[in-house]
Amino acid sequence: MISLYFRSILALSILTGVLFGAQTEPSVFPDSTDSLELRSEDINETPGSAEQLIYLNIEKLPEKIYVGQIFPVTVKVTSLERERPLYIRLEGGRNIRLIKEPETIEPKAISRLAYYFKATGSPIRLPYFIAAYSDEPQGEYQAGGETVRAVRLNPPKEFCNVLAKRMELINYQASTYTGDSNILALQLKIDYGNFDDFHLQNSTNQGIDSFSGDINDTTLFYYAVYPAGLEQLTFSYFNLEKNRYEKFRVPIIVKRSSVSTQSNLDPQASEFTKFKIATTAFFITLWLILWAVRKSWIYPLLIMLAGAYLVTYLIPLKSVCIKPQSRLYLLPTMQSTPFMTLYERTEAKKMNGNENYTKIQLPNSTIGWVKNEDLCSN
Repeated sequence: MISLYFRSILALSILTGVLFGAQTEPSVFPDSTDSLELRSEDINETPGSAEQLIYLNIEKLPEKIYVGQIFPVTVKVTSLERERPLYIRLEGGRNIRLIKEPETIEPKAISRLAYYFKATGSPIRLPYFIAAYSDEPQGEYQAGGETVRAVRLNPPKEFCNVLAKRMELINYQASTYTGDSNILALQLKIDYGNFDDFHLQNSTNQGIDSFSGDINDTTLFYYAVYPAGLEQLTFSYFNLEKNRYEKFRVPIIVKRSSVSTQSNLDPQASEFTKFKIATTAFFITLWLILWAVRKSWIYPLLIMLAGAYLVTYLIPLKSVCIKPQSRLYLLPTMQSTPFMTLYERTEAKKMNGNENYTKIQLPNSTIGWVKNEDLCSN
């Protein structure tokens, strides 16, 4: 009886729905008409669309990419309305950092644009390159998003962290930094390399002093402090053209004249200078005695030459005045690293100079370079 009762109730419900058009639960999936409307509103036009006016293609990628490497990506842009200016913005990406992009995009039918990226990890996912006309930013077209594997190097211990198309050691100089350490200044030319990662092993203090040029031709000035007993520095980089490590060996030969910052160093009071002064004075005394005994004309000439040589060490350095808020630089180069600010008007000894910088020694014996424009006029 109970079963028959429920069956009657169920039949009555179905009949009521048919007769009176009762609403049913909505479907989880939209019908075909709603689906088409959603796609036309929310999805950008595809390359096959008749209305597409901009086409983007990733044209060139390196065959192999290493972690840390700077590599180019060439994007081909085809514009069907060549007179209209357009822009490209980047979006997304992983394990990659933009280093350089085109400054401007000229309106024309076909453009090939070079973007430079640095691989910071693996795998790499390229960003999306999204293009649109400047006067119609809502009509965007995109390309990119590819995933590329980056190879991790297994470098030797003297590796300086630079991967470059080419790197040259242009110049170097070592000088005394403190009583038990020397400072080495390097000038390097790096083509398409991650120069900002440059690092030398076993240095107690190091850094980039300055750099200039473009990514395809960078001049780097670098300094590093080493113990006084070190006679040679060895470092290597990875040559991307030859696909191998290349090594540099730099002898650390300390010169009397320094181009770098020095602390607690007085050239007139150094031990070597004292030795030369004492030796010159000894010979002057000896030649005076010989002149008194032998009366030869050669001895006065030798005494005069030795005396002139001795005067160069005994004459005090010229004093210069430095303006307040002036900066003291590590090297006399453009964009050199300032390591100290002189907040007050300061008197210092002038040691050397060129057309742009003057090498000075402060009262506390710190040595550095100031710009000539920072010297007082009186």
